[in-house]
Amino acid sequence: MRLLLVSTYELGRQPIHLASPAAALSAAGIEVDTVDLAVEPWDPARLDAVEAVAFSVPMHTAMRLAVPIAETVRQLRPGMPIAFYGLYAGVAANGSDVADIRLVGEYEPGLVAWARSIQEGGRVLTDPVRSRFRRPQRTGLPPHDAYARLEWEGEARRAAAVEASHGCRHRCRHCPVPSVYDGRLRVVGAEAVLADIDQLADDAVTHVTFGDPDFLNAPRYSLDILRAAHSAHPDLTYDITVKVEHILDHEAIWPEVASLGVLFVVSAFETTDDRTLAILDKGHNAAGMSRAVSILRSAGVHIRPTWLPFFPWTTPREIAEIARFVDEHGLWAATDPVQLAIKLLIPQGSLLLEHPAVAPHLIGYDPVTLTWTWPFENAATARLHGDLDSIAADGSDCGAEAEETLTLMRARIEEISGVVLGPLPWSPPAPRLTESWFCCAEPTAAQGAAVGLTIGRVPLASTTGSG
Repeated sequence: MRLLLVSTYELGRQPIHLASPAAALSAAGIEVDTVDLAVEPWDPARLDAVEAVAFSVPMHTAMRLAVPIAETVRQLRPGMPIAFYGLYAGVAANGSDVADIRLVGEYEPGLVAWARSIQEGGRVLTDPVRSRFRRPQRTGLPPHDAYARLEWEGEARRAAAVEASHGCRHRCRHCPVPSVYDGRLRVVGAEAVLADIDQLADDAVTHVTFGDPDFLNAPRYSLDILRAAHSAHPDLTYDITVKVEHILDHEAIWPEVASLGVLFVVSAFETTDDRTLAILDKGHNAAGMSRAVSILRSAGVHIRPTWLPFFPWTTPREIAEIARFVDEHGLWAATDPVQLAIKLLIPQGSLLLEHPAVAPHLIGYDPVTLTWTWPFENAATARLHGDLDSIAADGSDCGAEAEETLTLMRARIEEISGVVLGPLPWSPPAPRLTESWFCCAEPTAAQGAAVGLTIGRVPLASTTGSG
């Protein structure tokens, strides 16, 4: 039995969601081929050597890109079993006729059981038992040089990602994780994580991203892993993702975290509008965001905020307020342009679907963009979002410098909002990964073209969104 695992996008990283299931399947005696379409071309001839295909869909962008390839596989091999697995497999509404099975959450045991059932001629096997995680099998994946690097202090350092946990203890309403994990957390286990870091270090990786939804969901466990990794590889650096709430709650740990090699923290600020933050159940407000910046900087840790600026009720002035916040805290060099163009995505199962502030705005579910659609209340906001989205996508596709793209975006914000912002106050250099796109963004034209998908940006005069 030979299975092809396909990744379409994993934030510019060597895909952990190919390496982890490859380890589980290989341990079960199932042969595995892999292809990462973010850096490798799609060759239909790969189907000749396999008996089934499984698509990794850990995020919205990946799901959007996976569907047309799955449809191609179905056309070329009508009888070939197809699976979607990962966080977004459960929202594959327009892929439901393409995939024979969709595995969400902890998918490794399910993939093994599915492959074995195919091996057994389609016989339905018993429900898989949750198994322990193994060291990810990275052999056969494209080399790390094919992926994003860490840029810092004039160097481009080889980078990779690991995961120490899945799920999240929190239930932020806009996040897709709660719809699958419902406030639950599963740790991968220190042995598997540290073994993965060992093999990355042996492969000359010098920077590691912890891709957990929140690194401090289990602070003692996570810090013990970080301490052990630093002891074994003192020259490695790291970045982690942490809620504003956790930055504030664990203020005392940050000097030690800095000493263990953490260069920067990614934190979902989302917006400066406190009403919207409350609707999202973020657990913080704008004042807390300012405090988080101060805490991390005092400890010598950089911060890279992520933003979710556009909601049905957003006004252009509120977008200008986000720009002012970035001005006041010197965060422009830590801001990827796409962050200023992100629009609320509402997938199937979202906790926002029945929220009284959101439900009245919903028009219907779009099976192509995999999100519930909604109109902007303000036509100027729709125009601003369309402009910013196009500027960010064009800049990403052509490899423009962030400062250039952000300057163009700032000018549009100023023009449409009527708020005088002035010249972009470019902030001091900050460590950054060279992949600038984002898991909750619509694919760019170049990303879509790689898999035969035509991506149209939002028309400038539109008052309804594409997702």
